[in-house]
Amino acid sequence: MRLGIGLPTYLGNEIEPGGVLDWARRAEAAGFDAVAVHDRPHADTWDPIATLAAVAAVTERVRLATAVVLLPTRDEALLVKQAAVVDAVSGGRLDLGVGVGGRINDFELYGRPFAGRGREFERQLGRIDELWRGAVETAQAGTSLGPAPIQRPRPRLWVGGYAAASTDRAVRFGDGYIFGAVGIDTMTRRTPAITAAAAAAGRSDFPVAGLAYLLSSTDAAEIDEAERLLTRYYGSLHKPFRELVSIGDDEAIAGMIGAYRAAGLDVLHLIPVARSADQIDRIARVVGAALA
Repeated sequence: MRLGIGLPTYLGNEIEPGGVLDWARRAEAAGFDAVAVHDRPHADTWDPIATLAAVAAVTERVRLATAVVLLPTRDEALLVKQAAVVDAVSGGRLDLGVGVGGRINDFELYGRPFAGRGREFERQLGRIDELWRGAVETAQAGTSLGPAPIQRPRPRLWVGGYAAASTDRAVRFGDGYIFGAVGIDTMTRRTPAITAAAAAAGRSDFPVAGLAYLLSSTDAAEIDEAERLLTRYYGSLHKPFRELVSIGDDEAIAGMIGAYRAAGLDVLHLIPVARSADQIDRIARVVGAALA
């Protein structure tokens, strides 16, 4: 199981701009496979594509992952063009994760319809493939939307979602499936079905990824601050804080990561609920052997 680190862009104005780049540098130095960014338009959350363009310039190795862009809130042609630039300037390190979205105010902000977003999502997924294929095929002539991505035939496309149709969409249009931070029980229950659906469709190379909130700490003040930060992001928590976030010492964090590995995930993006990049060093200490 490969491990990524979520950048603190979801904290918006609570994080210093330079701090995001520092997180990315430290994650790469610690040996993590990827850095990942959130998307929530109707909030002070950083734009994911703009963030990864900046992160590409200060890193050399880590994968750059959107986890995930809310595709139906955006114009897919513009997203493809922006994503291709990130792929180019990073030397082919982009992993484009996309999802449907479920907050109506995110859609209203961009003037996009909330109703029918599932059907729109499927249309956009098909067009993304067409646009990237055209960019590659006409790279020399430059007559299609471009630039062409570095990765061929396209950057890896991760498709997520909670609806019953999400697995089918991922297998038909994507290169992998990505869970949100739904918890270990849901991932353990659903991962075998996703893998089986991919195998039935002849998709032998079809990885499954997920997100997990965590805090490497037993300090009461740090835990209280983490609950404040996550509540600020969501507005209100749909579950008790300690059910959403894995909290504890090295042994507890190691056990949590081991449980996700046992669930069958191929990639796990760990999202520290904190403003300090010291979290990266704490987590790296726990998973040092895996990163090496």
